Amino acid sequence: MAATSATKTLDFNRSSELTMLDCILDALKATNRTIRSEPHPFPPPHFTADNLADFRTKKVPGGWVADIYFRVVPRGEPDAIGTPDAHPFETEQDAFIAGASRLCVLLTGSSELPFSIVGDKLVVVAY
Repeated sequence: MAATSATKTLDFNRSSELTMLDCILDALKATNRTIRSEPHPFPPPHFTADNLADFRTKKVPGGWVADIYFRVVPRGEPDAIGTPDAHPFETEQDAFIAGASRLCVLLTGSSELPFSIVGDKLVVVAY
């Protein structure tokens, strides 16, 4: 069977209706990566796939960071996990890759990304 690939534009201008979180989740599904329903033993128990709210990059002094947000958060618990603001990335694309890797660890147990990046495009190869 031949490989089928799909490309999606990584829209850093936010003009697309498809969010960064949607792109990562779609790529995980297309590549048949198993998304864990229960959290890993160390993050807070509300850091689950079913409780994901958003994934975004943001400009901070010195560069870019990526954050993963959760919908329902118990009082006193963090509502997000992300790359450290104190150590930002030079480019938004680098922050996206680092954040996507963290999201993959959270969802699948592996930091392996379900896509490649070529220029400003996410390339997903699914069989």
